[in-house]
Amino acid sequence: MTKSLRDDYPHNVINYPSLGADIDTSNNQFMVNQMGIDTIQQIANYETVVKMVERMGLTIEPMPKSNKLHKKITDEVKADTNRRFNIDKFTPIVERVKLPKVKGRNKALYISIVRNTPTLFDVATHHKKAKDSFCMLTYAGLHQPSKKVSSDAMKIISQFLKRKTFKLHSVDIAIDTTDHRSITYKRKESFRDNLMPYSKHGVICKGSSLYINNLDHLEEHPNMSRVIYYDKYLKQLNQQKKEIITNDLRAWKRLEVTLSFDVTRRENRGFIAYIESMGFVDDVYSIDEVAGLAGVKSYDDDYLIYQLNSLIDNRFMNNQESKEQFNSVQSLERFKSSDFRRYLLPI
Repeated sequence: MTKSLRDDYPHNVINYPSLGADIDTSNNQFMVNQMGIDTIQQIANYETVVKMVERMGLTIEPMPKSNKLHKKITDEVKADTNRRFNIDKFTPIVERVKLPKVKGRNKALYISIVRNTPTLFDVATHHKKAKDSFCMLTYAGLHQPSKKVSSDAMKIISQFLKRKTFKLHSVDIAIDTTDHRSITYKRKESFRDNLMPYSKHGVICKGSSLYINNLDHLEEHPNMSRVIYYDKYLKQLNQQKKEIITNDLRAWKRLEVTLSFDVTRRENRGFIAYIESMGFVDDVYSIDEVAGLAGVKSYDDDYLIYQLNSLIDNRFMNNQESKEQFNSVQSLERFKSSDFRRYLLPI
């Protein structure tokens, strides 16, 4: 944020006023310099998920083999060193549920559903259930300014997130920023120095991305599991050649922090309980600290507030001018001008 969250802790985080007069709120009708949730993962009973999908009139289908998720799951299985009984009978299954999209040539969001992985076997063992009882649900692309996200898709996702029995596995919170310097191996050492103590165990440089993958030493930040700083313009240019993106966004960079949770703990009561807890407040301030160390100082949390309010109460998405596209500039501006907030931090 333009004013450090730490300067005002523990007061009003999520309803913090937008102080960034120097921040562009949009660029080519994209929201820029905003914090938001990009990915959420839950672990749920697979049969319950199937019933919910059918009740919504949706369909579960195989994930195309070209999807990168297949390789990720294969790598997870290969890395598993535990001895498991009858493991050959439980091969990984990757599926998806396509969600409504904004009219036009935009790609639809989908919910990915993964079964029969080591992570899920461990959960099943903990609960003394069959190995194939649980699945991993992933909702990705929730904070992608250059893509059109459907309000109807967000309403469907919110129904899954409200299930208390669906345990929260991880949340990726992303901050978009402007940085005119390239991200290369030449910035690796300075990034490590600046991000101490988070970077105590080192920084990995891959392409135009800097990774901190080992954060186990941070007792004060137990949920934080990964930090990435990468060139968002280059990534979107490769993925969306037909839809994007002018030279005005060449300096677009993104800081992304992954928060991970133990799904076997009794305290894990799902996504809604987490965002209404003081633990979420602490995590937001931890992310702000990481952003400050990384040199990301000017950003707003308006989109994050809008997301959280909308996922709790879908009526925030329903308006005449922008009810089809959830993440339009008009939707965000209308939300910011509203006096009513369903979601308030428990402070």
